[in-house]
Amino acid sequence: MKTVKNTFPFSAIVGQEDFKLALVLNVIDPLLGGVLAIGDKGTGKTTLIRSLAELIDAEDTFPFVNLPIGVSEDRVLGHVNLEKLINEKREHLQLGLLAKANKGCLYIDEINLLNDYLMDVLLDASATGFYHLEREGISKKIESRFCLIGSMNPEEGDLRPQLKDRFGLSVVIKTAVSLEERTQIISNRLHFDDDAEEFVAAYAEKQQHLVSQIKNAHKKLKSIQIDTNLYEVAANLALLNEVEGHRADILLLKTARAYAAYLNDSKVEEFHLQKIAPFVLNHRSNNGDFSKEQDNSQEDQKQQQQEQKEENISNSSQQEHTFQSIIPANERKLSNGMSGSSRNGANSTNYQQQHQLTENPSAFKNIDNRKTVSQYLTTDKFEIQHKFQQTKSQSHLIFLLDSSGSMLKEKVVAYAKGLVEKFAKTESGLKPIYSLISLYNGDADLVQEASKDIDELLEKLQDIKTGGKTNIIPAFKKVKALTNNSKDINYELIIITDGKFNTDAENAFDEAVIACQTYCKSVHQLTVVDAEKGLVKLNLAKKFATKIRANYEPLILQNA
Repeated sequence: MKTVKNTFPFSAIVGQEDFKLALVLNVIDPLLGGVLAIGDKGTGKTTLIRSLAELIDAEDTFPFVNLPIGVSEDRVLGHVNLEKLINEKREHLQLGLLAKANKGCLYIDEINLLNDYLMDVLLDASATGFYHLEREGISKKIESRFCLIGSMNPEEGDLRPQLKDRFGLSVVIKTAVSLEERTQIISNRLHFDDDAEEFVAAYAEKQQHLVSQIKNAHKKLKSIQIDTNLYEVAANLALLNEVEGHRADILLLKTARAYAAYLNDSKVEEFHLQKIAPFVLNHRSNNGDFSKEQDNSQEDQKQQQQEQKEENISNSSQQEHTFQSIIPANERKLSNGMSGSSRNGANSTNYQQQHQLTENPSAFKNIDNRKTVSQYLTTDKFEIQHKFQQTKSQSHLIFLLDSSGSMLKEKVVAYAKGLVEKFAKTESGLKPIYSLISLYNGDADLVQEASKDIDELLEKLQDIKTGGKTNIIPAFKKVKALTNNSKDINYELIIITDGKFNTDAENAFDEAVIACQTYCKSVHQLTVVDAEKGLVKLNLAKKFATKIRANYEPLILQNA
């Protein structure tokens, strides 16, 4: 086994025993279908996964591939190399991340924010060991057998139940609450940072023992005996938890077999089955038996955090305020006879296409690569050929209202509410879908989600409170969840803010720009309404609009 000095040893990680066991079982039997980790951030999930990859020799036999949320479909699945097609006049397939993860590990953080189509492809490949790539006349079956590991915070949006079911195992990740564990985590991390080579050497024997244990378990896996009476036990567990389908029944026995092999036992016993049952049933149970304890624990933590937050607010000079709407002088611009997808006429910009062209030209799906190159080879003239696109008829207006403490000046937030009311009423004849997100007290609140009821929107709008800091990143994550539902809807995001993203981060403005570019790729039109007022202006909202390539307009007060 090779040792890389800058990789934290797997056996040195404190806590997260369920997650570690679930990962190891997937290495022993890659057909288990991966692991979904649900819970807290900052608990060492990525470190744990990288350590596992290195433990079983990452560079040679177990590649570790990290799939970012904002990745394009071409990058994931593969695409035709246009440079070689043009210069060498031959088709060359550029393999994607799925192919590179073959016989290794594919990790996706915040997997609940990933595009549903890519999610389906990932889960199919993880279950079958291959996927079909269809690109500009190329049809190829590509081997892709990997251990899929996803992590998510359910507060940022959930996975569809049918997608959750495709993950073989699931574990709940919780922050360590034991003083002893937290102290040991600090000690290990400081020791590793000060002298990584010495720290890794101290765990070399444990690492080698674990590697041998995993390899031995993998070799003897198929020789492990399963008594037929355990079939009934597994089926009964599935019935008691009211799971849908039969995948859970089969996985209970396969996971128990891998666990028995890990313990070097010759056959599966009922205690093996009971030990791994929560891994299989956590995300499938419809009566909450296995998840009840975890849910209660998380609720207790949330309650403690909320109590702490309320205490901090009460001790600070900030106060909550509620303002009624005041209609501003801004006018909603509508084109005569145009559909919602081209609402601003010739000046309208498809934010999704513009971002993809700038950041990743190969991901611009409106371009027909094969037709474009074929015409170039035939006529020596390079003209972009576009694919046929169906006009989107349904409009979805997403209002992102900054109601933080910085909007209290001159009661600007009242005019901001009025702008939402005015724009919503102007659009009501087109019967759009409305969503409203409020920035308040350092977080984002989805006040109304995808509803055509304008009266409900206006009622909830009046109850929005004002105060606290501005953290716009959680709002963009909610936009991502809202725009994942359908490709036949024209999404328009209207951000009303003064641009003062006063979080604790030093580079809050840059992080906000990156978050918008990452999570708002499905938005077709983006507008920033600048709510900053006063003699001295920072023009942060205007700069933000420029950075994210959005339409810009100032908020016009009635007496301005």
